[in-house]
Amino acid sequence: MKILLGIISLAVLLISCGKENEFSTDFSTATFINAAPGTASINVLIDTIDQTGNGVAYRSTSGALNVRPGTRNLLLRTANTLLPAGNFIKYAGIDGQVFESKKAYTYVSYDVPAPGTNALKTVRFTDDFTLPTAGTIKIRFLPAGFTAAPVDVTYLRTSNAQMPVFTADSVTVSNISYLGNNPADATLAALSIYRELPAGNYTIKVKNAGTQTVLGSVSLNTIFAGVNKGIFTVYSAGGVGTFAYTINAVRQFP
Repeated sequence: MKILLGIISLAVLLISCGKENEFSTDFSTATFINAAPGTASINVLIDTIDQTGNGVAYRSTSGALNVRPGTRNLLLRTANTLLPAGNFIKYAGIDGQVFESKKAYTYVSYDVPAPGTNALKTVRFTDDFTLPTAGTIKIRFLPAGFTAAPVDVTYLRTSNAQMPVFTADSVTVSNISYLGNNPADATLAALSIYRELPAGNYTIKVKNAGTQTVLGSVSLNTIFAGVNKGIFTVYSAGGVGTFAYTINAVRQFP
């Protein structure tokens, strides 16, 4: 019996020496935003594997999904449960997407599904998750909601819990145009950049360029669980057909 146990132990040892269990942190991340009115929830498949369960509802986000670095094929579609078994509506097939190690990306689907094909406009932004300095935030605006003319975006800081005496202040970024049908790479790169602002409570107003006519706004408390720094994406949606133009905010960190 001892000889038999020894042989088994040796075999197990040899097998374990042949292959090591490894845990890798070598990932990139992808966040998917559904800014497309008139869609059912969008399911995200990466290399045919569904990443989002019940899907991403309109004006919602998938959160950050881990993606192995390399070239990946993406499919955006409805869930099988919405139609007879095995059927779905394809919103976008995006092949050959390169994901670099330890880099982050945001995909935004916008506009209404195209008549006849149900295709959605979908673009990718590069995220810079380098943390801001203490007491500040990083924030950007993605113009996925339709406007016929450019808009101004005003970041109005209304309070700061860490300052007993506070005077409201604001920063305005001017002449931001709707993404449109085929935004240039340079446009996407410019919109990907975050702006650093002081932490606090904000009202973010989107206005017709050069006017005080507010098209939409959103309130944002940037102090979260005592952390007075963070990273945020604000985006517009709708503004097409009967769908209202809305302003929405996503906390990306913490």
